[in-house]
Amino acid sequence: MINSPGLDKAFEIVKREIPLTEIHEFPSGSICGDWEVPKSWEIKEAYIKDSNDNIITSSLESPLFVAPFSEEIEGWFDKREIENHLTTDKNHPDEFLLEHRNAYNFQLNDWGITLPYKKWMSMKDDKYFVKISTIRKDSPMKVAEIFLQGETNQTICICAHIDELCNDDLSGCVVAIELIKFLSEIKNRKYSYQVILSPELIGTIFFAGNNIEKIKNTIAMLNLETVGAGNLWNLKHSLSSSSKIDKTLELGFLSSGIQQKNIGFFEGYGNDERIYSWPTISIPSVAIQKSPFEYYHTSADTPEKIDPKSLEEAIIISLNFINILEKDYIPSFTNFLPPYLSKRNLYFDRLNDPENHNKYNNELLFNIDGEKSIVDLCKITNLEFNNVYKYLEKYYKQELISKKNINWNDKDE
Repeated sequence: MINSPGLDKAFEIVKREIPLTEIHEFPSGSICGDWEVPKSWEIKEAYIKDSNDNIITSSLESPLFVAPFSEEIEGWFDKREIENHLTTDKNHPDEFLLEHRNAYNFQLNDWGITLPYKKWMSMKDDKYFVKISTIRKDSPMKVAEIFLQGETNQTICICAHIDELCNDDLSGCVVAIELIKFLSEIKNRKYSYQVILSPELIGTIFFAGNNIEKIKNTIAMLNLETVGAGNLWNLKHSLSSSSKIDKTLELGFLSSGIQQKNIGFFEGYGNDERIYSWPTISIPSVAIQKSPFEYYHTSADTPEKIDPKSLEEAIIISLNFINILEKDYIPSFTNFLPPYLSKRNLYFDRLNDPENHNKYNNELLFNIDGEKSIVDLCKITNLEFNNVYKYLEKYYKQELISKKNINWNDKDE
């Protein structure tokens, strides 16, 4: 959580796998806006035992037994007193829970534990000895950045948080790293691409606050969350669900042939898209995530729950999204009069192919106004991006249309 030796080790692994990774360090106690980097925190020893000296559980059974950034405690407490410091959930009778309020709630300076509901209910109304011993030390909080320069400085940020658990969200980190490997092999990238692996929220706040120029160049964020397991793919919209990046991600799903549910910005699991979407930053940020995930924020979020097919689908969706971004442009007719379509082998016959005649020769062509991009045209016609792109390439090669770059400064309606 946020700042810990375990997280330091994770960043060492990322640097080993992707040597061009830059590790940004923010010393504990440093300030950015209203936020402060906490000291590094880890459990030294933690357990709860009954009056007969029997260990009920300990941090050796699960590191989630102690709420991250809990205060230290040692003493005897009755069950009612313990309950005031306990998180448990009858819907997860066998799992410990991730209770991170101590890490994020500035007012909460207290000790805290979690217990599986079955274990809690089996405990008698008796006195119990609770010991939580921790180590806090000055050590920098880290954020990993992997950057690929494109033909322009306009940057697409791909973000996943590297703290917490497995599907939440090491799965997102794995997919982000695979994406950057694919992207590094693509020549003549129009946009620059940046992967950020960060302690959730606070790490991204410190990165953004200390890299203003990079933020100014960022035109969109794709957030990856719980992409290794879950019930259904969700396309989580930006604050403006009609933004260019929203339309692009929708078409990325369509090109993938993968069904998804569209959810609002404040639905699903909220993460670092909240930082980039803050009104003073205002970078359109979308997310892909699978939910509900039955074991979200529990000790059962383990590698065994990860479905490799789900990770592959996340990569496919994301690469299609990127492919559309790279290829999209604004077409504009070069001639005053319409072209002779059948003469140029561009005509869909109204009798033999009425559906495509209407979609391409009517809806598509009559919406090319020099302002709408291919993505916009696909949303109007419900056509798949690659099909429209290939069709319009025939026009471009015959000099019937010109290409204009997307202006990301234009406000979306």
